[in-house]
Amino acid sequence: MKILMTTLLLTTLTVTAFANETRNFSIKKEKILSKITTRIAKVENRKNCMQNATSLEKMQSCRVKKYKNRPFKLKKGMTFEEKRTKVVNRITKRIVKINKRKACVENALDIRALKACKPQKKTKR
Repeated sequence: MKILMTTLLLTTLTVTAFANETRNFSIKKEKILSKITTRIAKVENRKNCMQNATSLEKMQSCRVKKYKNRPFKLKKGMTFEEKRTKVVNRITKRIVKINKRKACVENALDIRALKACKPQKKTKR
């Protein structure tokens, strides 16, 4: 009788722990997905702003807060359209990276897979 009760208790605790872990994983996954979705929207807005800019000053207003004080500079022989195209291409590459991470998170089945989706910081030499 004691063995049966012990087995029943351990089974119940294991199932409860598994259910809690699964629920926590789902919550964490949803949080990450919502942050990524918000990030994509912000970057898309910045890209649209850059595409519609007609001058360097308007492009400057599209920048993130951190870089608003740094003016855009045209290299010798570069036109405004070339600069705008270069910036928009860089933003497009960033959107592709963010979408790859979003797809990875959506396909993650456990915590390890979710952690593997996190971008790794580059180490300094």
